[in-house]
Amino acid sequence: MHTDELLNFQNELLNKLVAGGGPRELTKHISILLKKEVLITNPSHRVLGSTIANEDFSVGKLLNVLISAITPGRAIVSSGEQEVEAVIIELSNSVKRFGFLLICEPGLDEENKIKILAHQARAACVLELQKQEELLENSRQYRDAFLFDLLYGNIEENADIITRGEIWGWNLKLPHIVTVFELDGFEPYSEDLQLVKLLHEIVQMVTQPLEKKAILMQKNEEVVLVLPVENKKRHGNKDYLNMILKQVMAQAEEHLTSRIVRVGVGREYANPSEIFRSYQEAKVALKLGSLLPDQNHTPFFMDLGVARILYNHDRQELIEFYRETLEDLEQYDKSQKNELMETLEKFVSHRCDLKETADSLFLHPNTLRYRLKRIEEILKIDMKDFDTILSLMVAFKIRYLIKR
Repeated sequence: MHTDELLNFQNELLNKLVAGGGPRELTKHISILLKKEVLITNPSHRVLGSTIANEDFSVGKLLNVLISAITPGRAIVSSGEQEVEAVIIELSNSVKRFGFLLICEPGLDEENKIKILAHQARAACVLELQKQEELLENSRQYRDAFLFDLLYGNIEENADIITRGEIWGWNLKLPHIVTVFELDGFEPYSEDLQLVKLLHEIVQMVTQPLEKKAILMQKNEEVVLVLPVENKKRHGNKDYLNMILKQVMAQAEEHLTSRIVRVGVGREYANPSEIFRSYQEAKVALKLGSLLPDQNHTPFFMDLGVARILYNHDRQELIEFYRETLEDLEQYDKSQKNELMETLEKFVSHRCDLKETADSLFLHPNTLRYRLKRIEEILKIDMKDFDTILSLMVAFKIRYLIKR
C-alpha cells in the first residue's frame, strides 16, 4: 500500500478519536474503512466495541479467544454457539496491555493488507484505551477508598454513606448482602492476578443487567459483590442470590477451566453502616465452605449453624473438646485399621437413622448395629442420649475446623 493511503487511514481514525467517539465509534469506523467486522476487547477479552450484529458478540460479552498455533496473528473467537476467525492485534504500549483489536474473517488473499491497516489502527486504539484507563483509574482510587471504609465499618453515619454512594449511582438506602468470591489456591505474584481480574469481569458481566446497580470491587485475591435486595422474606432473597451465583459459576467454569472458584455469602443488613458485618460473615462462610465436608452448594453464613460459632472460638479449647469426645475412637481405628470413625460420622449426619446410614455405607443393618455397639463400648457412651449425640455432632464439626 502507498504511504499516503496509510497516513490518510490513520488520520481518519485520529480525527474520530479527537471527536470523542470512544471504543464503539472507533470500532465502527475501522470496520467501514476495512470493510470487515471488527471487535475491540480489554485484556480479559471482554467486548468494548463490536460491529457484529449478534448478541453473543455485543458490548460487555466475554469472549473465548484461541490463538492459532499454525497461523501467526490469527485466532478463533467464540461466544455462546457462535465462532469467527480473526486477525488479532495486541493493543499495548511499552509497559501495559490495554486489550486487543480483532478483524474478523480476513481471507487469505487480503490478509497482508488487513494486517498493515490494522497495525495503523492500533495506535488510535491504544490512545483511546489508555485515556479511558487513566480516567477509570482516577475514579477507581476515590471509589475504592470509600468502599474500603464501607467494608471495614469506618463510616458510622448512615446518611453520610448514602450521600457518598449516590456519587457512583448506588442506592444505599436499600438493604444489601455481601458475597465474596475467591480463586482457590491463589498465588500472589503469579498469573493468578490476571485470573482474579477475569473473575471480576465475569461477576460484572452477570450483574450489569440487573435492575438495581450492584457494587463490585476487586481486593487482592477477592472479588467483593455488594448486592442491593428487596425487603423480602429470607428465602426470597436467597433464591435471588442463588440465581445470580449460578450464572457466575457457569461463566467461571467456562472461562477459568482449570481453577476452582469459592464463594461465601453474608447476611442481609438494612443499614449501610452495617454492611461491613455482611462482608466479614461472607469471608467466614467462604472459609468454612472450604473446610467443612459436603459443601457443594454455596455457603450462606446464616445456614452454617453451630460451625460459625465454633469458627471464632478458642482453638485450644476446641482441640481439647475434640480429644475428649472422639480421640479414643480415632486411635482405635488407626491401630486396628478400622473405619468406625466414618461409620459414626455417617450415623450422626443421617440424623441417627439406622436404615439411611446403612444404605449410605452399603452395609446390612445388623452389621451397622454391631459397629455402633462397638463404638459405644470404646467411647463409653450411650447413643440414645440426646446430649451425647449433640456432643458428637459438634466434635465432627471441630474435626474439620481445626485443620484451618
